[in-house]
Amino acid sequence: MWWEALLAAFGLVLLAELGDKTQIVVLTLSAKYGFRKVFLGAASAFLLLNAVAVSIGVIFYEFVPQKALKYIVSGIFIVAGLVSLLPGKEEEEKTGRFQGLRNPVLATFLLICLMELGDKTQLSIVALTAKYDQPIFVFLGGTLALWVISLVGALVGKWIGGRVPRIWIRRISGVIFLAIGVINLF
Repeated sequence: MWWEALLAAFGLVLLAELGDKTQIVVLTLSAKYGFRKVFLGAASAFLLLNAVAVSIGVIFYEFVPQKALKYIVSGIFIVAGLVSLLPGKEEEEKTGRFQGLRNPVLATFLLICLMELGDKTQLSIVALTAKYDQPIFVFLGGTLALWVISLVGALVGKWIGGRVPRIWIRRISGVIFLAIGVINLF
């Protein structure tokens, strides 16, 4: 039944993403760049990723080795962490611009797309699509779950961003990104 596929995807993905590295990144980026832009980037990334998972996810995983994805994602986090820890220009600090990409929506979109490739939620969506043969409802359930959890992370990040000086947010973000990059390697 369609509602079983929708609820299974929503529940499984919501539970799988609680406290996940992606949500930590959404929270951190929202503290730095604001709620709307980060949420828009995250929501767009999840739309794309879930469409890929539902439609061609199984084939995609056959062509991109998990080990390669692991190293690419780890490298991106380590570089992002190091860039965040470098002394920034005062002008960029005031405008809140992302040092590598000046568009926080695009930066969030790309970072989440790369982080989530081959992630447990994508694999879950592929498996649920095969089990229920209801790709539209699995897509809707999984996407809604990811949007809900990202919305919560973005709102908490915005709240933190209004109370913690930007220089500390940048430093904490750098340490978190470095930690996620190193942890992802192992």
